[in-house]
Amino acid sequence: MSIIAVLTVLPAMAEGGLYEPNDNDSIEISLLTCTPGREIWSEFGHTAVRVHIVNKGIDMSVNYGMFSSDTPHFIEKFIFGLTDYWVDIEGFQDFLLEYEYFGRGVIEQKLNIPHSDKLAIVRAIYKNIRPENKVYRYNFFYDNCTTRARDIITDNLSGKVTYPPAQTDSCSYRDMVHRWTKDYPWTRFGEDLLLGLPADWATTKTQQQFLPDNLRADFERTLYKGHPLVSSTTMIVMPQDISDDGGFPLSPMDVAMLLLVVTVTLELFECRKKKVFWALDMFYMLLTGLPGIIITLMIFSEHPTVSLNLLILILNPVPLFMAYPAIKRTREHRSFWWWTAWEILIVMFMIGGFFQTYPEGMIILALILLTRPLVHHYITRQTARNK
Repeated sequence: MSIIAVLTVLPAMAEGGLYEPNDNDSIEISLLTCTPGREIWSEFGHTAVRVHIVNKGIDMSVNYGMFSSDTPHFIEKFIFGLTDYWVDIEGFQDFLLEYEYFGRGVIEQKLNIPHSDKLAIVRAIYKNIRPENKVYRYNFFYDNCTTRARDIITDNLSGKVTYPPAQTDSCSYRDMVHRWTKDYPWTRFGEDLLLGLPADWATTKTQQQFLPDNLRADFERTLYKGHPLVSSTTMIVMPQDISDDGGFPLSPMDVAMLLLVVTVTLELFECRKKKVFWALDMFYMLLTGLPGIIITLMIFSEHPTVSLNLLILILNPVPLFMAYPAIKRTREHRSFWWWTAWEILIVMFMIGGFFQTYPEGMIILALILLTRPLVHHYITRQTARNK
């Protein structure tokens, strides 16, 4: 591959084209699937397209996963679905060297398609990399680097592709995410906090292809005009072991069980002394209220799978506003309506567990929170009797 050819010919093509492939060119189109990396944004892998115009010495990768983490408020924009990604091209060997450096594997699937389809795909890519077309609004599930790579290929085929059947009728976005984060409990916990009820709904075959390895597996078994879409599959960069044994030693369930033991122990003392430990209430109001700000703001996210989240029943900012009047009345040995309202919300949350998959340990936390109103009711009644 001539990197000089890539650097000189491709910018011209992006601007309107000094070179257009023709029927005499030898063109190879491949789907590239990259294995996961250590960074959280690379934990699901990556997809790109290889375009090799053999007789012109042009060999390039087309990458729809370009972004800049230096963009102001990048994290906030990503969470709220306001992140812009763009497509770019680079020399194929440079692409491989980058993934080899980070210990990530690269699988190439050469496509078995007519020359006319290859020409259509290359011309669509040239049009796509023009400055006015290259930027797109990224969405992790619905419009990402993998779905874009798939669409630039399948949308420019002259015939219909026949995918293999969907994995299962009940395979949800959350199910698929869990398969890739099973060894990272806190990463999975954080993702489950943000993913709402729609993430538990069944998905279609094309929706399941948001994951790079799902698309790779589907292409391997896809038929096009009666023959396999993929002519050959090669692991051109071997992945290295990137497992990370570090991190917090306790799982979310471990922490939840520890909180349960400590809280129940303190509540036994409360009932024995007939005195509410208001500092314990303050702790749980902050524990649910502060992350509740994020869960509430997610209502306004452009990600469809996060705006309807039943976690909001117990993770919301209301306890932050209720903390002062609730603790004030507790110290005055007076009842307060908030404890009954909180009790109802917690019960509703637990019923919601039949419809939405909650993060690990959240049901335990809900049980802990439910004990607080019960303790308040018990001590309030006991205090009233003693009067």
